[in-house]
Amino acid sequence: MAEPRVSVLLAGGGTAGHVNPLLSVADALRARHPDAVVAVLGTAEGLESRLVPEHGYTLEVVPRVPLPRRPTLDLLRLPGRLKDAVDAASDAISRHGAQVVVGFGGYVSTPAYLAAHRRGIPIVVQEQNARPGIANRLGARWADAVAVTFPGTALPGAQVTGMPLRASIERLAAERAADPWGTRVRAAHALGLDPSTTTLLVTGGSLGAVNVNRAVVGAAAALLGSGVQVLHLTGTGKTDDVRAALRGVAGADRYHVREYLTSMEQALAVADVVVARSGAGTVCELAALGIPAVYVPLPIGNGEQRLNAASVVAAGGGVLVDDAEFTPAWVRSHVVPLLGGAGHTDAHHVRAAMARAAAGAGVRDGADRVVRLVESLLPAGGSAPARSVTGSAVPHRPAALSPATVALPMLAPPDDDAWDDEGWTQDVQDDPTDDGREPGTAATPAPEPTTTLADLGRRVHLVGVGGAGMSAIAPLLAARGLQVSGSDAHDGPALAGLRAAGVRVHVGHEAGLVDGVDTLVVSSAVRETNPELARARERGVRVLHRSQALAALMADRDAVAVAGAHGKTTTSAMVATALVEVGADPSFAIGGVVRSASGTLGGSRHGAGPFVAEADESDGSFLAYAPLVAVVTNVEPDHLDHYGTREAFEDAFVAFAARIRPGGMLVACADDDGARRLVAAVRDDLASRDVVVVTYGRAADADVRVSEPRPTQDERWEVEVTPRGERPVRLRLRVPGAHNALNAAAAWCALRRLGAAPETAARGLDAFVGTGRRFEDRGTVGGVRVVDDYAHHPTEVAALLRAARQVVGGGRVLALFQPHLYSRTRTFASQFGRAFDLADLVVVTDIYAAREDPEPGVTGALVVAHVPTPDRARFVADKVAAARLLADQARPGDLLLTVGAGDVTELGAVVLARLRERAGVGRA
Repeated sequence: MAEPRVSVLLAGGGTAGHVNPLLSVADALRARHPDAVVAVLGTAEGLESRLVPEHGYTLEVVPRVPLPRRPTLDLLRLPGRLKDAVDAASDAISRHGAQVVVGFGGYVSTPAYLAAHRRGIPIVVQEQNARPGIANRLGARWADAVAVTFPGTALPGAQVTGMPLRASIERLAAERAADPWGTRVRAAHALGLDPSTTTLLVTGGSLGAVNVNRAVVGAAAALLGSGVQVLHLTGTGKTDDVRAALRGVAGADRYHVREYLTSMEQALAVADVVVARSGAGTVCELAALGIPAVYVPLPIGNGEQRLNAASVVAAGGGVLVDDAEFTPAWVRSHVVPLLGGAGHTDAHHVRAAMARAAAGAGVRDGADRVVRLVESLLPAGGSAPARSVTGSAVPHRPAALSPATVALPMLAPPDDDAWDDEGWTQDVQDDPTDDGREPGTAATPAPEPTTTLADLGRRVHLVGVGGAGMSAIAPLLAARGLQVSGSDAHDGPALAGLRAAGVRVHVGHEAGLVDGVDTLVVSSAVRETNPELARARERGVRVLHRSQALAALMADRDAVAVAGAHGKTTTSAMVATALVEVGADPSFAIGGVVRSASGTLGGSRHGAGPFVAEADESDGSFLAYAPLVAVVTNVEPDHLDHYGTREAFEDAFVAFAARIRPGGMLVACADDDGARRLVAAVRDDLASRDVVVVTYGRAADADVRVSEPRPTQDERWEVEVTPRGERPVRLRLRVPGAHNALNAAAAWCALRRLGAAPETAARGLDAFVGTGRRFEDRGTVGGVRVVDDYAHHPTEVAALLRAARQVVGGGRVLALFQPHLYSRTRTFASQFGRAFDLADLVVVTDIYAAREDPEPGVTGALVVAHVPTPDRARFVADKVAAARLLADQARPGDLLLTVGAGDVTELGAVVLARLRERAGVGRA
């Protein structure tokens, strides 16, 4: 009788950390069982959607259902969404006749484990990290075999199999064993290196690690002086800073700088020592190859990178150093001696001992070990019936998954003992009558479900794609594997960058652009008469607001959403910059160009780490998000054209706070009356969902006290933040003003919730230079400095002018103001007038209408009429004439500001041109 055909379903995806081990096990299965049916369960948008078909395996798609990170009431709303994913996983088991399900963690594994457990299919769990993820902690409860990469991983029944290595690494290990010198020579020649010279490889991953880059290149003189060569993979967009630091350094021709390598095995073939982060894959590959390493764990997260490297370091195969301690001085005192040179003649022997220790701790056949676990669970002599939990046979697949009680394990981190380790139970099928309340308690309306990428389909079209908000999310959608197109009325500066990011862009709006599209994304500025929106409505195409598309991008990440009538762009940009600076690889979508000390970051970025978003409250669309951390810089009434009353505006922020994920954090400004009312309204409800509230500000009762900024001699602004019961932490900022001190404090609080140490968060904030149109320098002519700013609310204007007064010293502050929106100008005319009284001279243009129609009697003159000091303000309707008039009033030492949310930003060039004309006339 013929042997039964082997059929295995592998579940995992989203990141390379899950996909690469999965593919390694798939290849090993095929090698041992050439006729095996090997299928992969994944999502439509993860990395697996591309890599699995490329490797020749069938991809079965399930909807992504993130599990709550803590066992709170939000879990009770999970079953309905989870059921669909479990059904899809069970369908895949049936289609392929899967005899064993192997999970590698991530969102996809959860429904796979539930489906297999329900049907009695054997389960194998493979955990890559020393600290297991939520899905694998769940799956291990029911698993027949648990394979872990590192000793000490806290999963029941764990067997150490090591990491299933990439095929290229397995080949390199074999080549090095058979012909070490020949392998090194071939790799060195391919990279342009000298095979006879000791080589240091530096890498922070494909996106790099700024602190690692700075520390190593800061010690370049000492490294090169020891006679070694360096291959430094800086990460995308980070080569310029490293190359600049090498100018004038003796021996710099031996310091080879690249962004990244597509064939990383070449670099590993020639490396004598590696400096790297300690992701699970990195640690396992270096150990398997027997390469000594200096591990610099990522400073943000749950500490898993430190645990990943622990066993190799304990064996003597590597050195572990905290990111904050990894400095040029540390490299000179620790890395240089390891590489050799004068006074370190024993370096070769030290490295050889470390290499042996690393190889002894490493595993080269991890994939085969996992396959052997799978083989031990395959039926012998025929396909066995699926096993139920009670041991009796069950149908291969019921028509629909019926209600079943499933024990869900503790989802909190292993060191959190606040919950019963035996877990709790909940029906997998949704019960519409159950809102999760205890008897006799008041019901809290459940938030609307958050949009996911799977909801968008494959083809997405954005109307007004050149706008600040749309141009930020379009490339992110493309980076996540969607086919993205967009249209805009004008060929603006953003479109070239979108085309480079793979977005198909059309200038002009045409109904035909919607044909074949799964989802149309619009902003509040798009009217129903737009031909593309009209066609979408006619054909029943899904229409989503920009905020819903952004929510889909955020849904699977630890997200920070920053809201407030003002300050949100700067604060969100500060958080994003700091995360990039410390190597946390964030994604972000921000309505402005983010600038850091390392260079311009742009308005959006795709990464594998936390997601940072500017949350726009102008039309209530910020209620689409469900962040881990919500930052509220203020709740000062604005956008009353949408909300009508202050009370309605404040109610929207209460609803926004209710969207925070259980276990998350609300960060709110204690100096703002509206934010204080918000905290009072939501504190008890948030506490019931394990959401922490942190207030910051100069107020005496703030949880984090913020000092006034003090200028320093190196053109920084020094601020102290003092959490209650903790020591002060000093922030060094590159942006002026008390308002930016508050913004930085809010960002610092958010960074700490994401896992950054206090000093690490402070160091990250030091890299923030500013955002486009936030106190952005446009140039200086004839001693007159011209700065552009987006301020368009009275409080923003007042903060801007106070900061300008600090910066200008003995000069004057001149302002060219273009009001934004008729409704805002009418509502806040008197407040604008009082704010501009802080300037020495203001010229007000006519109103930038944006989405509104003109209102009789509402012009820029209304603002001028409310400036208290006589002759301090003038109204000039024509914006170009206004710009020239103000330039004519300027004199050396003055600071001239172009202010507003409209196209006033274009007038900086007009002012500078006028100043040049005057300077030329003066010299004649």
